[in-house]
Amino acid sequence: MARAHPTTPLWLKLTAVAAMTGAVGWWVADWRDRRGNEQRLGAIASQIAGRDMRVRCPGPIARLIGWNIVEGSVRFDADGTPEDETKIREQSCGELDALAEGRREKELACIGRTGIACGEHGRETAMAVDVLAHESWHLRGVIDEAETECRSLQTIAWTAQQLGATAEQGRAMALAQFDGAYLDMPDRYRSGACADGGALDLRRDDPRFP
Repeated sequence: MARAHPTTPLWLKLTAVAAMTGAVGWWVADWRDRRGNEQRLGAIASQIAGRDMRVRCPGPIARLIGWNIVEGSVRFDADGTPEDETKIREQSCGELDALAEGRREKELACIGRTGIACGEHGRETAMAVDVLAHESWHLRGVIDEAETECRSLQTIAWTAQQLGATAEQGRAMALAQFDGAYLDMPDRYRSGACADGGALDLRRDDPRFP
């Protein structure tokens, strides 16, 4: 007499297939969104750096295990030459993606109206734009952190505009970052020369700073 073998219920098989299909679909959607964001940010970084650059955002596994302890990073070789890419952490990548896709309109309006990084994600949005500009100056070859951050502050307005902000909103974001987060940064990121007419002023003939 043939022995009966247990079989997997049809509903369980269908559930497993649906779960796998959903996981694959989510993975592909995540990759496409991340890739689009990286290309957009890479184009901005390339303009600041003056050469073709890449921006890397963490994928699902990297986000799960934690990718880095700093918001952005660029490697330099022994001769002080930077690599052709920067890695940016999940939060800043997400904020930059949200800004470019029009999901930070309230924060932009609040920053433009008050001159401070306000709104639910205001501080994170302003910091993310600063991170992108900061790492882009590293990609250009600037190593010193204080000089890099000062150049970044003076590039925030332009960077924000490339991501959908108006000129006024970009300008307000730069001022908010300069008068706010910049003052709380470690000493190695700040310099007395980062001021209107200072040695790190990129636009000596423009009284507006940064």
